[in-house]
Amino acid sequence: MLDSDTEFFKGLLELHHGVDVIDRLVDISHNVEWAQDWPKNDISFWNAEAFMWGYKVDKSVRKLIEEELSFLKGKNLDVGCGSYSYIESVGVDFSSKMLQFNDNCVEKIEYNLEKGLPSLSGFDSVTAVFVLNYITNLEGLLDSIKTVLVDGGVFVCVLYGKELNQWQKQKEVNDYGIDEWKEVLSTKFNVTCNQKEGLWFFRCRNV
Repeated sequence: MLDSDTEFFKGLLELHHGVDVIDRLVDISHNVEWAQDWPKNDISFWNAEAFMWGYKVDKSVRKLIEEELSFLKGKNLDVGCGSYSYIESVGVDFSSKMLQFNDNCVEKIEYNLEKGLPSLSGFDSVTAVFVLNYITNLEGLLDSIKTVLVDGGVFVCVLYGKELNQWQKQKEVNDYGIDEWKEVLSTKFNVTCNQKEGLWFFRCRNV
């Protein structure tokens, strides 16, 4: 007989392949410490997504993002780092499982981004890949990012320009077009942006 953690993971794989096992997973989640009240609870939702992240972001997409971030030098803070950071970083995420699986973080900080950022400073750059559309306290987080950046530092925000899949869309709180995002970011930073293969890349200079 499988333990609850293994049974839950097995169900996640089935869900990823289109099998309707949500009710069964909800029942199992009560016996899984890191998945309590899944999928309603945000932390539990993203803890579960950590196991599936390698299946959900195509390798070609990862390569493109890595290329776009390759100009960054120095100390980087990856905000909402998830289970994969595209450059060596200090990673911040509220999901313990995401942090556990992230092998490109020199330091891992478990923290809720709705509260902004913990007391940090002196970063040459900050990255946020597929994050800002899930943040309710967006202005507070952007203010915190400005605070941790050095003068002239750069914040690179990557967003998905196409429609999110319905499963992750249930957690989306900011559904803006590229011009709206540029306007929001320009209230805090000097912003340039470009589009490649359905992704939006915003370079936000701290001035």
